[in-house]
Amino acid sequence: MILFFRQWQGELLKLFARRRTFIGFGAFLLFETVLLIVSHLQGVERFFERMISRQGQSFDHYFSALTLAQIIIGFSVVLLGAIFLALVAGDIVAKENEDGHYRLLLVRPISRVRLLFIKYLTCIGYTFALVQFITWSSFLLGLSLKGWGGGFFVMIPDVGVLEFYDWWPGLKRFALASLFLAFSMSTVSSIAFFLSCLPIKPAAATITALSYFLIDRILRETSFMESYDQLLLTKHISSWARLLAQDIAWPQVIRAFTVLAAVNASLFIAGAAVFESRDLKS
Repeated sequence: MILFFRQWQGELLKLFARRRTFIGFGAFLLFETVLLIVSHLQGVERFFERMISRQGQSFDHYFSALTLAQIIIGFSVVLLGAIFLALVAGDIVAKENEDGHYRLLLVRPISRVRLLFIKYLTCIGYTFALVQFITWSSFLLGLSLKGWGGGFFVMIPDVGVLEFYDWWPGLKRFALASLFLAFSMSTVSSIAFFLSCLPIKPAAATITALSYFLIDRILRETSFMESYDQLLLTKHISSWARLLAQDIAWPQVIRAFTVLAAVNASLFIAGAAVFESRDLKS
């Protein structure tokens, strides 16, 4: 077990030693800064002032750092985050095969499934690191503008959430939702990881994963799949936002994340089966 964690540590160090791994962190930091500046403009604030005032609440109290952070996450993570997750996960297996590293790695007494599992855990670790960075960097930038305290206004039309929280209950619910968001985004990494196990170029794995995700999202936003939206992954991915509701619909949340967990496991098993059958030494 100690050897396993050392191998995982080595894979993480190898991943974070690449400069392109940090592109997503830098891009989100820049995007958050721009979005916070835009949200601070008078026209944007008036929109949220109308939304909050219509519910009979105080705009000055509820337009807080938590509210700003939630706005940023709602705008950016699912779509923009998918780009950088697919970039890393689509590269992690295919790139080393392209460079011929497996001829050396497989000389050691380690099974291909174990090697893939370590790489898959690395992708999941990167997913959680990126999502948590986005979550708390947005919160810190919100604090720089609005300071500590206030309320928490949540409005997510996709899942029908419209809630008001005090500061501490809102902060706890915000942190809980960020964990479920990280898990839901791991499905994007799993899709790209599976494609990376196929005998294709890293760029092809990344583009194909993004294409599938975008098509899935477009179909969900149109009426073509309204009767079959349970077949769309973005339907289940968006269930993280249900954790922000005052009364959490746990049956829907559990069902959605059970589906995502099953999809993740199936994609890893399928990827491992393909990788096991490939000739990597010749």
